[in-house]
Parts: sequence; C-alpha cells; structure tokens
Amino acid sequence: MVVSTRCRCRHSERLLLVPCLAFTALASTLLQGAMAQTTHSTSTHQLQHLQDPNVIVTNKNGTVVVYSPLTGNEIPQGLATDGSGSGFSLPAILWIAFSFTVGVPLMLAGFRGRRLTTGAAIGLSVAVTSWSVFVNTLDNVGISDITLTALVLVLFGFGFIFGLLEVGRMVGLLQLGIQGGLAIGIRIVLLRNLLLVPEPAAFFVNWLLIAFCGLASAVLVIWKQRAGLLLGSASVGTFLCVLGTDLAVNQQSGMSRGLRYLIDRNSYHVVDTTNNGYFPPTGTLVMIALSIALTPAFAYAQHRFFKGPFCPVHDDDIESLHASNEFLADEEPKPSGEETLSSSPNSSPVSALSQSMPLLRDCCSIPAATEKVRTTEGDAIANDS
Repeated sequence: MVVSTRCRCRHSERLLLVPCLAFTALASTLLQGAMAQTTHSTSTHQLQHLQDPNVIVTNKNGTVVVYSPLTGNEIPQGLATDGSGSGFSLPAILWIAFSFTVGVPLMLAGFRGRRLTTGAAIGLSVAVTSWSVFVNTLDNVGISDITLTALVLVLFGFGFIFGLLEVGRMVGLLQLGIQGGLAIGIRIVLLRNLLLVPEPAAFFVNWLLIAFCGLASAVLVIWKQRAGLLLGSASVGTFLCVLGTDLAVNQQSGMSRGLRYLIDRNSYHVVDTTNNGYFPPTGTLVMIALSIALTPAFAYAQHRFFKGPFCPVHDDDIESLHASNEFLADEEPKPSGEETLSSSPNSSPVSALSQSMPLLRDCCSIPAATEKVRTTEGDAIANDS
C-alpha cells in the first residue's frame, strides 16, 4: 500500500511538471511578443477597420456616426463601462474585493475547499454568464455601474448556494475544470495589444483558442480528476488575483479593459470599444504573464499539502455503505452467467461505480483505514458464525 501511494504521488508530480514547464515557456514567449509591440493611436480609418462588421461607421463633421446595415437607422452610442466603474469608485472597489475574496482561497487551498470550491465555481459561471448577457444586450442608456455590479454579485450568491448542495457537487467539479482552462485561454489572448488576433475578420480565432483551452481542461478533469481540479483551482485563483491587483494598480485601463474589449460586442458600444481599443500598460502584461507561469506552481503546492481526495466519504456515508453490504450479503447468489456489480461482499457499490466512472474515482474514494476496518469487521462476523 505504501509503495502504491508513493507511485501515485510520483505519477501526479510528473503530470503537474509537464504543464508547469509548458505554461512557463508559453508565458515567456507571449510576453516577449507583447513587449515588442508599440501602442498606436486609432484614426478614423483604423476605426472603420476595427469596428464590428455588423455596423456601418461614418464620419460627419468630425463626429463618428454608427448605422445599422439592416435598417439603415442610426445606432445611438453609449459608454462601455460595463459595471467596472471609474478610478476607485464603489463598483471598482467591489470588484477588487470580490476578486481577492474568491481568488485567494482558490489559489492557495481550492482543492481543500471542497463544497466551498464547487460553490465558487458555479457562482462564477453564473456571474460571468449574466454579466456577458447584460453588457451585450443593454441599449445606449443602459443601467448604472453600481446596479449592474450588484445584480451580478447577487446572481453569484445564488450560484454559490447551489454549489454547496449535494446536487451541485458534480456540476461544480466539471465547471471548475472548464473555468481553469478558460482562465488560461483568456489571459493568453490578453497578452497582446488589441488581443492575440487583432484582425476583425479573424476575431473568432481568439474565442476558438479560449474554447480549446476550456475543452482540454474539462477532458483533464474527467481523465485525471485530481490533476484537473488542482490546475483548475490554481488557474481560476491566479486569474482573479491578477485581475484584482491590476484593478488596484492600473484601474480600468488594464486587464479590465481587455475583458470588456474581448466580451463586449454590443452595437451600442462600438465607438467606445474601438476608439479606446485595448492597449494594456507594460505592468498589466507582466502581471498576466506571471499569473500564467505561477498557475502550475500553486497547483503543485496544493498537491503537496493536500494529500487526501477532493471530497472524502463521511461517517454517515460509511454507515450507509455497511448497511448496503449487509443487504447484499443476505441476497442469494446469482447464476454465473449474470454480471454483478462487485465480486465480493466487502466491496461497496460506490467502489464499483467509481471503476466505471473516472470522474467519481477520486471524489468518492474511501480511505485505506476505512477499508482495513471493514476487513476486520468481516473477519469477526465470520468467526462468530
């Protein structure tokens, strides 16, 4: 048993070492490319080149006017603040506090958080989805930044509560894995002026890269749950921490601007989005690159500190498993041609199910000490009989 445990630990360490080296090399390469770029002003011609292809931009007497190509009507323009506030206004302070409140625990002990971690994962999914819907559907008047921020945070709270429940555990595990990949992909895309692929005709390539990272991380959670959850927790945690730090240092001109430029495709925000573009300060690029490089390091640290499974079986669960084992032992043996879930009375239904579903294997694994107790009890019953 000791040799098997050591082999598993060494195997997990090798799994985490590969993405660590890959992330470090990728962050270094992208940072060098980003630092080599020069910031340039957006002229009227560049505005027409960068704007959404679903609108028409013209310049009348120095005023930029946006028209709908379908109806020909003018589209009034508004500010694309998207709830971020300005400077250190109340919405900005709330986002900074939220980023560190959720990000630091995930970065340092997300694997140990268990239901708190699954709650945070589902809450973040609800919050990001609702924010994206709001910023892309509001008109030029919109709603105030503080109202939008409050709505998103309340929806996060509802998602967090759902993630604390038993029904939300498995959903939260998968969400955490997907979010870890998305957080890596988004930061890679933000490591360049006007995003990784700045051409409007190829804007979708940015999202293809982000989607690929999310899919790869989801597959990792299903294939190797422990490694996937470790990387997912560390990735989401470092993403939120670097966002909060950048908001405090560069306010709305850094990473916050990049997220709005990436996600906000509202036709009422075309002039604001394309005129201001996304030209991150050098400090923002450095922090984003460091956060990518440190993600596997924090994942490995959690792997070393937290040896147990993500969600171990509790005492009441063990008692219910004993009751199930006694019930199975009392049943008559089935014909040899029929398949059974377990080959011996001492094996539990959860163990048999985990063999067929890798995603449950680590989540519902039973400690070795519990298995030893079961064996002892079984021998005692046999001797009494």
